[in-house]
Amino acid sequence: MTKLFQWLLGLFLYLAIWLGLLINKNNSKFVNDWFIIIKYSPVISVLLFGMLSLSIVLWRVYTFNDCPEAAKELQEQIIKTKEELRRKGLEIE
Repeated sequence: MTKLFQWLLGLFLYLAIWLGLLINKNNSKFVNDWFIIIKYSPVISVLLFGMLSLSIVLWRVYTFNDCPEAAKELQEQIIKTKEELRRKGLEIE
């Protein structure tokens, strides 16, 4: 089962339950009492998902580790590559 199929299955189930509650053929007291929340639940779900995603991204940016060893190694590789290119006749600033 691919990840796309899992997401589509979850979305389909959510929409099926939402539409079933929205139609309310049984005239349920629960659905009548909570109709406004049920009606706007997809919008609420998207907003909550967006807030969760934003908080995860911000947390991971905040806790992102610096790697001074990797930065030093990368600078050395850049210098070495520039020297090799100069030897081959390509001038780099």
